[in-house]
Amino acid sequence: MKRSIIGWAAVLLLAAVLLSTTTTEPAHAQPSTFPDVEETDAAFEAIEALAAQGVVHGFTDGAFRPDEPLTRAQAAKMLVIWQDLPLPSPNADAPSPFSDVDTAYETFVAAAAAAGWVNGFPDGSFRPHTHLTREQMAVITIRSLALDEAAEDLSEQQVDNALDQFLDEGVISPKARPEMALAVMKAVFNGDGDRLNPLSPLTRAQFSLVLYRAGALAQDPVSDQAGAAPQTGGESEQASYTPEQLQLAAFMDTCLFRPHQSPITGEMVLQNAEWYGIPPLSQLVIMAAETSLGDPKLGGTLARHNNFGCLRYHGATTPWGLLSDGRVWAAGKDWYSFPTPQVGMAAFGRYLKAGLDGFYAPILAAASPDWERFAALYYGRSVGGFSSYVKRLNAIERSFRAEAAEYGVSF
Repeated sequence: MKRSIIGWAAVLLLAAVLLSTTTTEPAHAQPSTFPDVEETDAAFEAIEALAAQGVVHGFTDGAFRPDEPLTRAQAAKMLVIWQDLPLPSPNADAPSPFSDVDTAYETFVAAAAAAGWVNGFPDGSFRPHTHLTREQMAVITIRSLALDEAAEDLSEQQVDNALDQFLDEGVISPKARPEMALAVMKAVFNGDGDRLNPLSPLTRAQFSLVLYRAGALAQDPVSDQAGAAPQTGGESEQASYTPEQLQLAAFMDTCLFRPHQSPITGEMVLQNAEWYGIPPLSQLVIMAAETSLGDPKLGGTLARHNNFGCLRYHGATTPWGLLSDGRVWAAGKDWYSFPTPQVGMAAFGRYLKAGLDGFYAPILAAASPDWERFAALYYGRSVGGFSSYVKRLNAIERSFRAEAAEYGVSF
């Protein structure tokens, strides 16, 4: 693979935006490295870029304080400036909606409240100095992206599917579960390994990571489609398939995915074909060649962990990279892991459509893909094993066509 592409760009896609605000009035920072944010830190490049944009500011001592817990007032101010939300005009006759917010944050909190992003408490207070929890972060971030209705529209099964992978999902407050689930599905928030720690305070660095991911998602023209989870069973509300397509999906499930204990489904493949124009056969051949079917005979079982080897080393400069949850498979550090199979498949489809400036798509959309040409772009003719790789792609295509014919379907 083209190993030269991976690098700090992948970190940038998973980095952050942060407006520093505390009871101590911060000074505007120059767009330079903060003394307490090292170049090896995950948020380093994003903080530098956002400082240059005037979004991130340091404190009077020049520090960023990335591990300091974030308060509710700070979060409100960050959201308002991040989304460029207009501030209300000062009006002595229009009192603040909350009784306990000081002047440094008053207009920002009022703007966020008017937009429906933050709420107060029954006693009329906002509790601005209370630390923001992770589940509260998910709620206000989803609201600021105007995705709160999408979160509420998720079925209970979709919410459970997104959250069940985390050991502490039962700790999440019932009212915050839809927003937490959507944040995970959109890869805006990924937790700490196998835990979400929903009630733990959020640090400035952690919120910066969340907002930067959310910002990249909002700027991506196909992000809504790619982040959504395709229907994976039952009657689909978003797609209507022909009997032939349904039979093809059944073939993929019965003969390819289930026997290999793969989390991928035939309907995910059909959904990718609809969204990105990549035919099912081309998707299957590449998945098989790059182990995503989870078949040990074809290379490995990483798909069972939502890893897509076919995307290794390419995500750093392609749109799908923003969907990565930031966890890189340890063996060789070249396997990107995704929070759910649905997100991984969406990223896979987007990559095939947009990867290498869109050069893959016309090759893969052909009735008979030119696998040598694809391999030359993807693998590189000078790489050892190129000829064997081309033979492998062609052999896999022939195998799938023959197996489909035996099942009574065709691609």
